[in-house]
Amino acid sequence: MSQALHEIRYGKAARTLVMGTRGVIAAGHPLASVAGLRIMQRGGNAVDAAVAAGFVLAVVKHEACGLGGDMFSLVYMKDEGKVRALNASGPAPGNATIEAFKSRGLDAIPTSGPLSISVPGAVDGWLELHRRYGTVDLAEVCADAITLARDGFPLYLALAESIETWAPTSPDIQQYFRARLEDLTPGRVLRQPELAGVLESIARNGRDGFYGGDVAARLCAGIRERGGLLEERDLEGSFAEWMEPLSTDYRGYQILEQPPVSQGFIVLTMMNLLAGYDYRSLSQTEMAHVMVEAKKIAFEDRIRHLDDPRFGDPEVQRLIGQEYADQRRGDIAGSAGPVTSSYAAAGADTTYLCVADGDGNAISLIESVFSVFGSRVVAGDTGLVMNNRLCSAMLDPGSANALKPGKRPAHTLNSYMVFHNGEFLAVGGTPGADDQPQTNVQVLHNLLDLKMDPQCALEAPRWSHVPGTPPNVGYPEMLRLEGGFPEEVVNGLAAKGHPVTVVEPWTFGGAALIAKDPRNGALMAAADPRRDGYALGW
Repeated sequence: MSQALHEIRYGKAARTLVMGTRGVIAAGHPLASVAGLRIMQRGGNAVDAAVAAGFVLAVVKHEACGLGGDMFSLVYMKDEGKVRALNASGPAPGNATIEAFKSRGLDAIPTSGPLSISVPGAVDGWLELHRRYGTVDLAEVCADAITLARDGFPLYLALAESIETWAPTSPDIQQYFRARLEDLTPGRVLRQPELAGVLESIARNGRDGFYGGDVAARLCAGIRERGGLLEERDLEGSFAEWMEPLSTDYRGYQILEQPPVSQGFIVLTMMNLLAGYDYRSLSQTEMAHVMVEAKKIAFEDRIRHLDDPRFGDPEVQRLIGQEYADQRRGDIAGSAGPVTSSYAAAGADTTYLCVADGDGNAISLIESVFSVFGSRVVAGDTGLVMNNRLCSAMLDPGSANALKPGKRPAHTLNSYMVFHNGEFLAVGGTPGADDQPQTNVQVLHNLLDLKMDPQCALEAPRWSHVPGTPPNVGYPEMLRLEGGFPEEVVNGLAAKGHPVTVVEPWTFGGAALIAKDPRNGALMAAADPRRDGYALGW
């Protein structure tokens, strides 16, 4: 495998590739990118910037994330010389047993409502990042988020459309936004004083300002009144856990991913399978076919094995091993193979950000309430839209992802970092539930194999294969191709037996990507035109 200097071929894209030397950020909303950049310009590092941006996203992207959700992060601090993974996903409440749901006549955990709520872990994650690596006072890190919540921000189209779609069937969401907005015209100012109060409590008191005291009591009372399972005792302790990231070697690049309960291992499985092919000798049709077949294998592994390692063995080291890849590569034939899964994930909304600073530090941060507006429950008078992550757990006690009190449900959230010759090269990720690993693999192929610059790597047309993973069942198989693929690729994949459908360009995911040009040290940041993401640098 080549260990030569990584080459980057700069190209033309719809959006300008952002470049900087002192710091760059790409986040899922322009206001979050501004907040992160401001912190770096005031002397903060990449982690300070990411936490500031994360809090802002919790204010401006209710449909995708919030203080009531979860978060995962990969952190590389130059002086440590290693990548650390942070799992800040909350567990099932103490009363969340299979028997508790069966006694209610349920065969599956509801995908919305108070019974779908797990312990929110994101706040603990942001605070743990700041405690370990932050250099700027917490009050300053939270300042932009507090201001945007208290004084308001102009309503962006994505949030307006989400409210319009979901409010009619979600009384809490309808009431919350109707009380704060005259109408859903983009540009209307959305003020959220209750949410500002919670953020101020966090800024003053840290973890106790959210998981204890008045905020915790009001949060749990609001959920309990609705028939939910979350209690104040469930918020005690710590939920953010430092873990070793998973890694694999791909053609001389070290790719690192989130460990379980994240599904990040299936990205590494797919990359290992692809490493056995000479992409230079394959047509675009053949390469896409191989990637889709690799996806089928990896998603089968996710369903069979992904579990909370505190409760079961996900067998990830075997599944991301080269021997396993060599064995399973033989299952990829010249035509489309069968699909062993009959599932598609319910979670469709997440948001992602990444930051790199001039001192060589980099961070990846992905946060979510799972589905659009999560459980669609606003917890009492806190202004917190709560997650519905519990619904990804299974009520089959024999399942790898079986529900147990204190157990983390399986997560779609994942992101990656890339090193070359021992040096940081790239960090990236995307929202999109089951599209996340599929998008990440395609972007990595564009960046590492095809040598595209980050913006071109994001804007290239993508495919998405369903079905994916639990909890929803009954989805027919479909290989959807974004507009922009050559006609011979569309026809060629169909000829190989794939059920092809062509959809609108720029449909899948909403990725962000930062890379470092090893030839000159320039930091490059890219944001996907598919969503509201924005990249900034200085």
